[in-house]
Parts: sequence; C-alpha cells; structure tokens
Amino acid sequence: MDFRNKYGSWALITGATSGIGAELTRQVAAKGLNVVLVARKEKELAEHASAIQERYGVETKTISADLSTAEGIKKVTQTAEKIGLLILAAGIEVNGAFEKTPIEKELQTIQLNVVATLALTHHFSKSMVVNGKGGILLISSLSGHMPNPYFSNYAGTKAYVLNLGASLYGELKPKGVDVSVLSPGLTSTPMIADNGMDWNKTPMTAMDPSLVAEIGINGLGKRFLSIPGGKNKIMGWMAKHMPTEMQAKMNEKMMRKAIDQNKI
Repeated sequence: MDFRNKYGSWALITGATSGIGAELTRQVAAKGLNVVLVARKEKELAEHASAIQERYGVETKTISADLSTAEGIKKVTQTAEKIGLLILAAGIEVNGAFEKTPIEKELQTIQLNVVATLALTHHFSKSMVVNGKGGILLISSLSGHMPNPYFSNYAGTKAYVLNLGASLYGELKPKGVDVSVLSPGLTSTPMIADNGMDWNKTPMTAMDPSLVAEIGINGLGKRFLSIPGGKNKIMGWMAKHMPTEMQAKMNEKMMRKAIDQNKI
C-alpha cells in the first residue's frame, strides 16, 4: 500500500522516542511520510528526529508535551501540519495491589491512556472526515481483552481503547478513514524493564518491538485488530470464549507469581 498516497504527507506519533512508538515512527518514515514526533523529553526528541531525517530523507517536527495534562494535549492539537495518519503509542501502567497503588499515578494513567487518546483522536479525525481519507492506529494491549489482576486500572484503560477503536472502525470506515487497533502482549520495552515484574515466572515471551510495530503498521487499512504473536493470539481467543470469572482467577495466580511480593 502506498501510505503517502492513502494518508497524505504527514503522520503524528505519540510516545515516539521509545519502545513500540519509536519503531512505529521509523517504519512510518520508511514509507515516505513526514513525521511529527511527540514525547516528553526534548533532547531525546531532537536526537530521534535528526536520525530519522538523515536515514529516511523525510521532514520531521517535534513536540515536547506531557499528554497526561490538558496543556500537553493542547500543544499537540495546535500543530500546523495536516495530519493524515495518527498513531497514539504513548501510555503508562501502574501495577500492584489495587488498594496500595498511589491514586495520583492511577489517575495519571487514565489521563494519558484514555483522556489523551480520546482528545487527540477526536481532534484529528475531524479533518480526516472532511478530506475523506486518513488513518488512525490506537495501541491497546492484550490486557485490554481480559481481566488482569494487579494491573486492574491499566487493563481498564486499555479495554477502553479497544472498544473505542472498534466503534470508530465501524463509524469512520464509510467516511474513508481507516481505524485499527494494535494489542501487543509482552514486549521488550522500557515499560517492562523496571516495573517490578519477573516475567520469566510466566508463560509469556517478550516480543521485539520492531516486529510488533510492523504487524500494527501492516494491519492499517486491512483489519480492525492486530494481535502480534501466536501465544498472544491464543490468549486473545481464550479471552473471548472463557468465562470472565475463570480468567480473573487464573490470571491472578499467574501475576501473583511474577510480581514483586512487596507490591501485594
């Protein structure tokens, strides 16, 4: 698919300097689109933008913004570029016994994973509908498909993203706008590097973020949902067909083995 012809000349990616977001940014640039990189740290943004511009020969713009704040969201919506492809990869998670987690962190998770996703999708979809073309890639998680004890609020926010994307897929497709959701399982990113989990005590295997990003990009315009990895696809299927109560109990036992015991 000719991404530039289908989506226009500019893409905007949040969480663009690390993990899956950084890989998505590179792969979009490799398809010839100019990219607006959004993240918090100005130095990292400048370094990534320069490397992408040099390697792929596209134009780049950076926006340093904390998307867990209204001010950060406003900075992004004020970009002058005509965004034809929107990729929302910024996200955070909090884990631990629900009654022990800091409520400030839980609310920040909702602000970034839910409120920013809603606000930016709502803003940029307007011009896409007017133009009769565009693409939106939302990043959910396998956690959004099932109960995930000790990640309860995170799972809830990703379930929101999944259902928002599914609904918009049906609503915006007739208007020429592709909506797709990428639901990764365990992925080798900075988010899992220091979150107090020993993933070796679970049956899950971490995937490479470049492969996860590639699967998400390839799903645009072809399917609503992309779940990378054979094990993850099986878990997604099980989440549809197993009783929720059974999943909640099974996942609690699995996560209890892996989580830092001080957190529970």
